Order: sequence, then structure tokens, then C-alpha cells
Amino acid sequence: MIRLFLAFVFGFGVFCAAGQTPDFDRLKEEIAYHADISLNAVKSEHRQRAHDLMVASLDSFLNMPGSFQVPLDSIPWISTVKGDDFRIITWQLRISDDEYKYGGRIQGENRVVKLTDSRPFVNGANRTTFSPASWYGCIYYQIFPFERDHVKYYMLLGFNAENSLLNTKVVDVLDFTTGQPVFGAPVFIHPEGPQTRVILTYADVSALYLAFDDEVHGIVHSHLANMPGVGPQGEVLPVSDGSLEAWLFKKGDWIYEEEIYDVKVKDPPMTDERKDRKEDKDILGRPIKG
Repeated sequence: MIRLFLAFVFGFGVFCAAGQTPDFDRLKEEIAYHADISLNAVKSEHRQRAHDLMVASLDSFLNMPGSFQVPLDSIPWISTVKGDDFRIITWQLRISDDEYKYGGRIQGENRVVKLTDSRPFVNGANRTTFSPASWYGCIYYQIFPFERDHVKYYMLLGFNAENSLLNTKVVDVLDFTTGQPVFGAPVFIHPEGPQTRVILTYADVSALYLAFDDEVHGIVHSHLANMPGVGPQGEVLPVSDGSLEAWLFKKGDWIYEEEIYDVKVKDPPMTDERKDRKEDKDILGRPIKG
């Protein structure tokens, strides 16, 4: 069945390339249907099968002439962020409650670049650059440009559901200066040395604020502190303590600021519940509507 579907998808793409009008709406329905199953089905083999079908449909869509102008924002379970002349599509596959894998594509007007999730990275991920073939997998939910030495870069904010106890948010840099996408650049200036990205891992029972703030002209996030008794077995886990840190943009670099006071955060730093909140929210942290 999978082979037949793949043959249909790629055959459909060839058929459209021969002069027929691409049926973008039908493929978008296929992408949405299989993306939903790949994240939410009970059986892991069903999730994996649906994921493979979703990726085949998405690749067929992205390689069709004219697809770059067709929006994908309405498709649940995948995220699309847009740069000046490209967009990044990312998604999540739940292998188990304690393992998630990520996939992505960068689409321009005339090319598509595959992003391959190569985590876990044992050490040094915040001081390393990555290629599309060795990517720090996550769901990107925000993108904005900045300039350094008259060169444009893009800042990416992303989310990674590590396991049933921990989540990670990442601030990464997308660099096109070589003509090929590179992730990470030593623009985060910390007292312990330059970093190529910011990685924030926190307990699932804790909320973590991460956003670009126009007023302070910087990236603001929760300060994390290790707290005993947070995990279901009394584990020590990192949680937000209610204070905020920032990376302030100055002359092309993002300078670490240990404390910031001019930003208001509505969400409480930590809930009193000891349960997996991932089932209450979608992959971007939005409440799931019943």
C-alpha cells in the first residue's frame, strides 16, 4: 500500500509537470491527514507509516512548479515560518512518549533543502555549527532577520519535546552567506565565551518564556533553576524561577544580560500539577481544542 501511494504521489507530480494544473488542495489534505496520525495515533507503527506518507506528499507538493506561492499555514501539526525569499517547514514524529524526531524542509523559489534531525548531541551543541544533513531538530515557530557586518542572518526560535519529563527551546541562527544554509553562528556573547545558539532545557511541568521583545530589542527568556522534587519520582529538574534573562542586540552581536526587568510575562512559571502537559497542547504549545 505504501509503495502504491508513493508511486501515485510521485507519478502525480510528473503528470502535473507535463502541463496539467497541480492539485495543491488535494495534496494539502493528504499532508494534514497523515501528519495528524503520525503524531497522535496510539500505535507507533501507525505513526511511522503515516509519517512516511506525509513526507512523500509534502515532498511531492514542494517540488511542484508554483508550490512556493501556495500557503501551508492552514495545515495542522506542521509549522511554516517565512524569510524574505524562502520558507522553512518543520514537523514532529512521536516515536514514543520518551522519544521525538523532527523533520524539515527549506523551500525557495527553485530549490528544496532537506533537514535531517541528528540529535542527540552529547556536548557542545551551543558552540557548533550544523548543516542541513546534521540538524538540531525542532519545530520552528518564529523567524526574524538581523544584520551583522552588513550581512543578513535569520534568527530562529524553536521547540523540541525531549521526553515525558523535559522540553527544550532553542534560539538558532540561519546563515546563507556561503550560498548553502548553515545553522549556528558565534553571535551570542556570554561571559563564558561566544555561543552559536542558545539551548534551554526545562521540566515539562514548568512554562518557559522565550520571545523577541521590541522594547528591549533583544531575545528574552525565563531563568532556569534546578529544583528537587519536581519529577514524578522526586527528580531534580530545571524550572523557571520567575525571573528573566536576555540577549540584547548591539552592533551585530547578541549580548547576554543576566537580569531583565522591563518585560511582563502572563504565564505562571510553574504549574502545581505533576502530569504530562504535552497532551493538552499542540507541538507549538497552543491549547488543543476539543
